Amino acid sequence: MSRFAPPSAEELAARGLGPDGKPIKVAKVRARNDDGTLKADDPSTPENEAWEEAPVAKRGRPKKKG
Repeated sequence: MSRFAPPSAEELAARGLGPDGKPIKVAKVRARNDDGTLKADDPSTPENEAWEEAPVAKRGRPKKKG
C-alpha cells in the first residue's frame, strides 16, 4: 500500500499526461478563426499565431467487412 495519494487530473494534465497516465500526443495544426478561415501570423509578436497545438485523436482498428 502506498502512502502517497495518486496525482489529480490537473497534475497529470500539467505534466502532459492523460487521466490514465499515458502521454497526450499533440500535433501542430493551422489555427482557424471563428468562421473557419485560416488565421494569419502577426509579425509584431514573437509567437506564431498561425499555428497551434491540438491533441491527436486516437485511431482505432478499422471495421471488419463481412
